Amino acid sequence: MLGLFSKIIQPKKSCQTKPTLPVKILKNIFWGLVIATLGMTKSNSQTEKASHGQAQSNSDNNIVNCGHLLDGPSFYIKQLENKSLDNMFTLTKLQKQQIGKANYKQVIKKNKLLNEFQNKTNVLQTFENIKKNAKSSTQFKLHIIASKDINAFTMIGGHIYLTTGLLSYIDSMDELAFILGHEVGHHEKLHLERKVKKIMATSTFFGATGAEEFAKIAIDLNSKFSAPFDQINEYEADEYGFELAKKSGYDVNNFADFFKKLEKNEKRSILIKLNSTHPFSSDRRKCLEKYIAN
Repeated sequence: MLGLFSKIIQPKKSCQTKPTLPVKILKNIFWGLVIATLGMTKSNSQTEKASHGQAQSNSDNNIVNCGHLLDGPSFYIKQLENKSLDNMFTLTKLQKQQIGKANYKQVIKKNKLLNEFQNKTNVLQTFENIKKNAKSSTQFKLHIIASKDINAFTMIGGHIYLTTGLLSYIDSMDELAFILGHEVGHHEKLHLERKVKKIMATSTFFGATGAEEFAKIAIDLNSKFSAPFDQINEYEADEYGFELAKKSGYDVNNFADFFKKLEKNEKRSILIKLNSTHPFSSDRRKCLEKYIAN
C-alpha cells in the first residue's frame, strides 16, 4: 500500500507497536539477500543505465539534486534494492490480480466506500483526464473512502483510494490532478510490485505465500522495511504526477499547494526522517517548485 504521505489506513495497533523480534530478523535477512545480489546488479548497471536514455537520466538527477540532504545517498541505495528485488522475484499477471483483489477486500472490510461525495462531477472528470493522458494498459479504478483522514493511496491492480477528508482539504482540481497523477505514478513506476516482492522475500519464513497472506503481511510490514529508502518512491511518484497533471492541462503553479498546507504543522528532525516512509512535505514542495522553475 503506497500513499501520498505517511499516514496510511491500517490497524492502529500495528502503527503504534515496535517491530517484533521476528520482523527485525527478517529485515536483516532481507538486506542480506540484497547484499548477496550486489555483484550481479553491478555487472549490469552500465548497460541498464544506457538503455534508459537521457530522459531517465534527467529524472534521476531531479530526485538526487532536490529534497533533503540524505535523499541523494538514499536514491542510489534504493536503485540497488530495486535491482536486487527484480533479480530475485517475478510476479505473474495472475499473482498481481490475486493480490489486488485481496487488498481491495481488506479495504472494503475496514472502510465505507461512497458512491456520492463532494464535488463528484469535477473529481470524476479530473480522474478521467489523468487516466486518458497516462496511456497505461492498467484499468485504473477510483474509490472514495468515508474518512476524516486526509489521505490518498494506491494498490496493485490499479485501485486508487481518496478519502473524503482529502477532498475537503484540497482547494482546486489542479491539486487533485497532481495527487491522482502521483498515485498513478506509484503503479507505473513499479513501486507496488516491488513492495510485494519485498514481502515475498520474507513470506517463506512466515510460511505464507497465498494472496490473502500477502495482503495481511503487507499491512503489517509496509512501514517496517528500509523506511528512508522508500521515500525515494514518493519523490519518483511526485515527479511522475507533476508531468502527468501538466500534460493533462492543469496549472503547475497549484500542484505544491497541498504540501504547503501540510508543512505548516510539520516537525523536522533526523530521527523523524529515518523512521518515516515519506519525505518531509517541505522537501517535496521544494522539489515541485524546482520542476516548475525548470
